[in-house]
Amino acid sequence: MFAQLKPVATDPILGLMAAYREDPNPLKVDLGVGVYKDEQGHTAVLKCVKEAEALRLKQEDSKTYIGMAGDPGFNAHIEKLAFGSSHPVLLANRVTTAHTPGGTGALRVAAEFIKRANPDATIWVTTPTWANHISMFQAAGLKVKEYAYYDYDTKGLKTEQMFA
Repeated sequence: MFAQLKPVATDPILGLMAAYREDPNPLKVDLGVGVYKDEQGHTAVLKCVKEAEALRLKQEDSKTYIGMAGDPGFNAHIEKLAFGSSHPVLLANRVTTAHTPGGTGALRVAAEFIKRANPDATIWVTTPTWANHISMFQAAGLKVKEYAYYDYDTKGLKTEQMFA
């Protein structure tokens, strides 16, 4: 079964992580994967996260299934946080939100859904992006194009281009 698999390109982040582990410099800082670590290299749970989890646990009154899209109230608040409550895409009802497995897993689920819904779809991926994103979308059979979202001159987002 595995003999038919073709090797995939190595994620450059993995090489960077290996180089970090081998570097003897005591002042090194790991900025590779995007996970916060303390001075001892431990991925701590931030105090604000613990407080939010405790509050959520205190307010929770059921373990019932909330549906495939997740909690509708939470989704509505996330949309407003991401776009602003009066953004045209929200007012035109062009946004759908769903809870997903974290990061890459969510993108793969989205890629599979998009491929089924629109086999000729093109995915637009930010530049820069994580090294595995483009190959993951291509593996799902999608066409991929890239766009820059960050304006290095103004140190801000290229929001007009992002929402075009």
